[in-house]
Amino acid sequence: MMLIFSPIGHSTAEELQDSEPLVSSKIIHTYSRAVQNALDRVSNIDSYDESQLLRTESWLVITGVPIEYHQRTIASPDSSKPSSSLWGAFIWSFNNPKLALPRLIESLEFGQIESFSPLVKQKFSPRLIPNDPYFWDQWHLQNLGQSSGTIGEDANITDVWDNYNGSGVTISIIDDGVDHAHSDLASNYVSSLSYDWCGSDTDPSPSVNDEHGTAVAGVAAAVGQNNIDVIGAAFGASFAAHRLISCGFSDSTGASTLSFQNSQIDIYSNSWGPDDDGVSLDPIGPLTIAAFENDVYNGRDGLGNIITWAAGNGLGSDDNSNYDGYANSRFTIAVTAVSHTGIQSPYAEPGANILVAAHSSGSGEGITTTDNTGSSGYNNSGNITHNFGGTSSATPLASGVIALMIEANRNLTWRDVQNILVLSSKKNDGNDSSWSENGAGHLVSHKYGFGTVDAGAAVSLAENWTSSGQEANASFGPFSSSTSIPNGGSGWTEFEITVPVDLQLESIDVTVDISHTARGDLDIVLESPSGHQSWLAEERNDNNNDYSNWTFGTVQHWGEASSGNWTLMVRDSVSDSNSGTFNSWEISFHGVGNVSDSDGDGWADYNDYDDDNDGWSDEVEESCDSDPLDNNSTPSDHDSDGVCDYVDDDDDGDGLTDINETVMHKTDPLDNDTDDDGLSDFQEVVTYSTNPLIPDSDGDGLGDYN
Repeated sequence: MMLIFSPIGHSTAEELQDSEPLVSSKIIHTYSRAVQNALDRVSNIDSYDESQLLRTESWLVITGVPIEYHQRTIASPDSSKPSSSLWGAFIWSFNNPKLALPRLIESLEFGQIESFSPLVKQKFSPRLIPNDPYFWDQWHLQNLGQSSGTIGEDANITDVWDNYNGSGVTISIIDDGVDHAHSDLASNYVSSLSYDWCGSDTDPSPSVNDEHGTAVAGVAAAVGQNNIDVIGAAFGASFAAHRLISCGFSDSTGASTLSFQNSQIDIYSNSWGPDDDGVSLDPIGPLTIAAFENDVYNGRDGLGNIITWAAGNGLGSDDNSNYDGYANSRFTIAVTAVSHTGIQSPYAEPGANILVAAHSSGSGEGITTTDNTGSSGYNNSGNITHNFGGTSSATPLASGVIALMIEANRNLTWRDVQNILVLSSKKNDGNDSSWSENGAGHLVSHKYGFGTVDAGAAVSLAENWTSSGQEANASFGPFSSSTSIPNGGSGWTEFEITVPVDLQLESIDVTVDISHTARGDLDIVLESPSGHQSWLAEERNDNNNDYSNWTFGTVQHWGEASSGNWTLMVRDSVSDSNSGTFNSWEISFHGVGNVSDSDGDGWADYNDYDDDNDGWSDEVEESCDSDPLDNNSTPSDHDSDGVCDYVDDDDDGDGLTDINETVMHKTDPLDNDTDDDGLSDFQEVVTYSTNPLIPDSDGDGLGDYN
């Protein structure tokens, strides 16, 4: 007879006879889901080293068999002790560890125990506490209120350092040079990946009073745990230095810098840009755009380089990050700044293109980081400065956090990094009116993007991130308009488009061509089907002319659906003598979704002139009766004149139409010399009046050609 025993604490079975088998009642289902999941994890024997199991003396066992009968189970432990923290759990010990595992397996199979797992001794390390002497001044890394700021308003990075420090990741610091011999930078510097574009040599050391790049490098990757000065956000990462902005440079030089050794560089960190004066509208050149594309699609062995960019410091001049062609590119991560209280720094530009914020100077408190040694830095004596800041400091902080993410998951793509930042950044300044919920449920702000960079949350997401999905792009336009923009008033001039495809959006590019004698008078807004708005341009004191095919970027609609009615709105609310005309616009959506892309080039078929990438346009293939979605189905073109045989009235290109060849002359319309005598069918019929079907028309023994 088989008896089932109740767990301890419940009614017990009658006393067993020695011959009666033991069966446990079920217990695990009464535990919390957290405990159940933990038991599932630790009881996976395949996850342990075999030699480790053979040495294990103590095991965690879950059973409903009363403790006094444990030695009668097949496993027959030498001792059994109940756990004080989990009812139904026991610690079974075996004097001969090698016998434990097979016996426990058999007890489990016979239903005497419900779960077993080895009690393996684990080694733990104390929390990393940096020994760098100025770490406690670096409130942006750990804000304990030491600068009278808000406790916790920091990058939430110190716990991440217990497992990651950026090791194996390389950050390119593109700036005015770096004092790479600095004692707190030297061991992380990689000379082979560095260059001086102003001096055309391999030493990017700064000139006198060019201290910016050294400070930037320290925020991102100053050496940590070395008892020297400060610690970088990714203190184990390597960095390259590029001296670029100390001199004027061309589109070609900028492109070369921004794609330099992109198979070995992971992150390009850029704390520079056009003048933050509110009146500059600076696009990037075609070579730099091509460099960006090469970076994200080919860099890092196809995973894509990550390009961070300072959003700009021109808030006092009513500047907007969307007026900067570098920062508003979808290939870059625009980073704005917040102070030690978590509010917008007084210089930090807003923009629909801003992805995240990071902590930097403001409210009277700066950033402590490396400085040029000696008297050529911000601090006339010493190797550190306490007064660095701006979005110039926020950007390398974000770059450092991204380095930790990449170390945690080497397979992250450039889009993965952006998606993780969107999902992991924390909402700061919660009562600010700039926060709104977009159509995908994301809280987003023109001031702060998706919030402040949170290293702990970002790395946690990165560790188990799989994929952002296949990128898909859809473009509409350009749409010509030539619509006059009313001068003054609050009314909008609106342009609508119905988007038929369903993408889950990441970013959007809107290109406008507007003639206007004072472009600063204009507000330009994009509204999605959900009603969420991207303010692309706002009224400001800019009396320069025109938005001439200017591309605005927005990430405000991240996660929204592309399908539905979109509205571009423009108004000139300033009543003055300035006037303008809305000439044309186009819009491009970027994300993932249910759109076909037969040739895998990232552009949806309906937006791709050659869907199968076979060199024949879809329009031509359709007219030539070949399949525009199959690159093995191409139009035939016997005479290689670019006109397919299906519509070509002279397939062999001999000068005789196909119908004349087949009906009148009986020659082959696909062979320009039917009788192979060296004269084309046209020459025989029109020029020499010989027979195009007979090589020797007069039978004299000499071919017609001879």
